[in-house]
Amino acid sequence: MRIIKILSVLLFLGIFFLYLNFFSSFVMPWQRDDAIKAALSWGQLKELPHDADIIHLEKRGSMFTRQFIIEFTSSESAIKNWILKSRGFRNVKPEIKNEIKTYQIHPKDGDAYGGKVEIEGNRVLINMSWS
Repeated sequence: MRIIKILSVLLFLGIFFLYLNFFSSFVMPWQRDDAIKAALSWGQLKELPHDADIIHLEKRGSMFTRQFIIEFTSSESAIKNWILKSRGFRNVKPEIKNEIKTYQIHPKDGDAYGGKVEIEGNRVLINMSWS
């Protein structure tokens, strides 16, 4: 009877771990850097500014689609420099609404991925997806 309880607990923990790892919006600590790199590469964006403070990181999707949402704050000068160095912003005109600049980024060489970047003052929201 005790072995069945132990196996049941292990099975529950295994399923719970799989859910957290693959299906939940929570980004595990060991996935953090890969999630950021993936989102930046999909938008052809440079590495985040050195003074960037990530305040939100989320993943969505399934095994057929993936979406990463990264929200960070940084100095306005560092954000401007980041925009200038990022290839994804080239030839993209922002839509400005209520002091929020929204860039629709869809790289030409990658039809299956892209998204948008919203900038409001020193806050940046990156929303990139792949399908």
